Amino acid sequence: MGTRALAAAVAAALLLNGCSAKKEEAPAPAAEPAAPAVDLAAEEKAIQTRNGEWMNFMNARDTASLGGVYAPDAVSIYDGVVQNGSPEIVAGFEKNMGAHPDTVISWSTDSLRIAESGDLAVEIGSIHTKYGKTDKARETDGKYITVWAKEDGVWHVIADAGTDDVKKPDSKAAH
Repeated sequence: MGTRALAAAVAAALLLNGCSAKKEEAPAPAAEPAAPAVDLAAEEKAIQTRNGEWMNFMNARDTASLGGVYAPDAVSIYDGVVQNGSPEIVAGFEKNMGAHPDTVISWSTDSLRIAESGDLAVEIGSIHTKYGKTDKARETDGKYITVWAKEDGVWHVIADAGTDDVKKPDSKAAH
């Protein structure tokens, strides 16, 4: 074989080797960048701040601000009373507070779980209500569960339910 033929054979071998390497699978396309992780501690703080505002609005009888805490289609269920939508919830609050103008409501969070997506949270807690200002005022304690949703960067109550700790007499048992 002449030098030209040998050079052509080496070039062909290199070319074939290069082509076979190119036949291997192409690298996978770059993965989409991961969404930034949600700062759950910051979301918890935001909910607690919103919770404090909510309690202040209730005790100040600030119904205009109170309505903004609830999502427009929120549901409230307390001791068998179901209210649908922010306007109905606020109207129920106004009626209750009108009947008990010195009522003070306070609550505390026992647990708060926030979805990893950072837009939904479930809060469970204890509620205390004092009807009147005197030492002999009636007081009740209870439990609640609140579902929060973050919409347009603001936390709103979408569902709120609770009950007093005191068992009410069973009407069937009384007969």
